[in-house]
Amino acid sequence: MKRMGMASMFLLMFLTMTAAASVELAAFADKDFCEKVARLSGVRFAFESSLSQTVQWEAIDLKGDGPTVRRCSSLDKTIIDLDNDGRKELVVKTTFCMKGDPSDSLYIFPAESSVLGDTSWQDLSPLLATHDKFERTGGIYLLTSLQLDKGQASPALTTTFSIHPFILEGTTYVGLTDARREWLVVAKYMGEERFEDLCYLRASN
Repeated sequence: MKRMGMASMFLLMFLTMTAAASVELAAFADKDFCEKVARLSGVRFAFESSLSQTVQWEAIDLKGDGPTVRRCSSLDKTIIDLDNDGRKELVVKTTFCMKGDPSDSLYIFPAESSVLGDTSWQDLSPLLATHDKFERTGGIYLLTSLQLDKGQASPALTTTFSIHPFILEGTTYVGLTDARREWLVVAKYMGEERFEDLCYLRASN
């Protein structure tokens, strides 16, 4: 009986925490689409949902001796049509730490590119040199493309970034958030560091 009581208490705590962390649609280009993404994105934009399963990542084994801690030194790849131009690209996601927090970047190449064969842990320059990328660690991403409520200051993602490409109804999108997990940007990637913001979602307690 005591065990059942404890289990019921933990279940109640879990349900209360889940209900408290809601997602607010702050600005949108397409309300129906953004509401759908809000339902699927998960609590605090963890993307532990059907969205995260639409893109399959494969760990990259670079030449040379790399760091031993994958959390702060990982490279993964996938082949998808990231910019929705009808041609698939090689997309490389790197994760490196800044002041202890992991931060993602994306580097995009033609699907047949040999860049990974030319790259090693001792020389990442072939990978990093591309102009087709999202690389903002230590910087900012301003949320200024969509109209927010009057009087609300323009927010920004800052410093360390979490990047989640996903495919929904045949179209590829990118979810962007930072270590605070307060804001999620849902955008289309337009090539060469250009994004078309479609949704601004805000997590609230």
